[in-house]
Amino acid sequence: MALVKNTRTGKLSNVPEHYLGHPSLGKELVLVGEEAPVEKMSVSKKKSVKYVTNAFDGDGDGLVQDGTAWERPEGTEIEEHTAPDEIENNEE
Repeated sequence: MALVKNTRTGKLSNVPEHYLGHPSLGKELVLVGEEAPVEKMSVSKKKSVKYVTNAFDGDGDGLVQDGTAWERPEGTEIEEHTAPDEIENNEE
């Protein structure tokens, strides 16, 4: 990775070295250094919230209760009880 400066924005970035001199990816990049240290991102924990029946998909991504232990596809519910031992005796 190479530390570069964007001549248009003035921002510093780490990019693969093959970006330099590339007609579209590197035309505004100037090499500043060989490699810059990259900070490790922290691992985020899932939010501690209660289970919500009939949860609403507010952002339209097809998932409800995003980022929680209860995250699931829209329209599904998590059952509290385990399946009975004799499934064939159940009526639908």
